[in-house]
Amino acid sequence: MYPEEEKRKEVEQLLEVYGTETFHREKSRVRLGILYLVSQEPDKLESFIDLACTDYRDLLCAAEYPHSSRRWGLQEKDPEKYKKFQVKEEKEYLTWVESISGA
Repeated sequence: MYPEEEKRKEVEQLLEVYGTETFHREKSRVRLGILYLVSQEPDKLESFIDLACTDYRDLLCAAEYPHSSRRWGLQEKDPEKYKKFQVKEEKEYLTWVESISGA
C-alpha cells in the first residue's frame, strides 16, 4: 500500500499504537482491518487507529462486516439476504488482501 519507504515507516509507526495496552486484542487482525479501511478512506488513518484503541470490535465490524453489521435483525428477518451480504463482505476483503499480498 505504501511503496515509498518513508511513508511506509510512518504508517507502521502509527499502527504500533494499537497493541500497547493489555486490552488490545488480535493485534495483527486489527491492524490489517485498519489498513483495509484506510485503503478506502486514506485520510482517516489516525481516526481508525483511535477507533481500534477505543473498541477494536467496532473497527473489525467496520472492516470485516460493513454491509451486514449495519442491518440489525436482518439475519432473523431475511437470512438469505443476510448471507448474500456476508458473501459480498468476504469477497471484498479477500480480494483486497490478495491485491496487497502480491505487492
